[in-house]
Amino acid sequence: MRKLVLWLAIVAVLVPPALYWAAYAWLESSGGRQMLERALTSRIGMTTRIEGDFNLMLLPAIGVSGTHLVIGEQPGGEAFARSRQFEVSVALRPLWDGKVLVEWIRMTGGQLNPAHYQPSEDSLDSAGTPLPEIRELSLRDFEVVLSAESGSGVRVSELSFSDFSENSETPFFLDIEDLLEAEGRLRWDGAQSRLHLADLQINAIGQRVLGEACLSFNAPVSVNAVLQADVFDLDAFQAGMPGSSAGGGAGPELPLELNARVSVKEFRSGGVTARGVQLAVGIDPVTVCGTD
Repeated sequence: MRKLVLWLAIVAVLVPPALYWAAYAWLESSGGRQMLERALTSRIGMTTRIEGDFNLMLLPAIGVSGTHLVIGEQPGGEAFARSRQFEVSVALRPLWDGKVLVEWIRMTGGQLNPAHYQPSEDSLDSAGTPLPEIRELSLRDFEVVLSAESGSGVRVSELSFSDFSENSETPFFLDIEDLLEAEGRLRWDGAQSRLHLADLQINAIGQRVLGEACLSFNAPVSVNAVLQADVFDLDAFQAGMPGSSAGGGAGPELPLELNARVSVKEFRSGGVTARGVQLAVGIDPVTVCGTD
């Protein structure tokens, strides 16, 4: 009995590392890197390539971790996104059949350039703008380039959403460093190339607003929102904008149109307080996205 217990203990210690290295060798010998790149391309809708390290991951889930993930690279070298580190979880059952099915993606540290969006050739055959159907996508510490000409952008501390698929609502969370935090539900309308945001709760430089919005990716690209707030302090908002002086000023220029309608119960500006204020910017957002 003692010998049996001893052998069982030895097996328990040796089997996990043996399985790990066997799985790693299988991935490498069977073209695991290429299989993962194809699976990511299919899930994300853009050509995806792994330039750096490539390692088997057992925790927090079965999958792969690595460095330097490139998404949507163009012939000139520009890319839609570059991530310094990444983790990809894959479903276990399809692996027995030699297939890779991506369940979630987490990317940390990198750059996202919407102007360099380049769908894969397979995605170009679909109607509208293709986006991934994926259980979870998370970005952390990413720089989002808003204007290629001026180089202006914002740093996204976190963007995460789960159970994402076209025309299906899913919760999301967004944290833009020194600018705003937002959460709510999003829905992608591929046929119209629009991202609808519902049940929005936004905290922008201490100013809390609620409502709904729509991002239209049809030319011209636009943000369209119907919002409401109990109190809005314009002076505090302008003073807190990145790049502004204490006396106010504008923040980073956005290469898109802004159409908004904001209802404010108490509006403060220049020492004056007004109640029941209706603010409007651009055209009526309802005419663009049907936001009501």
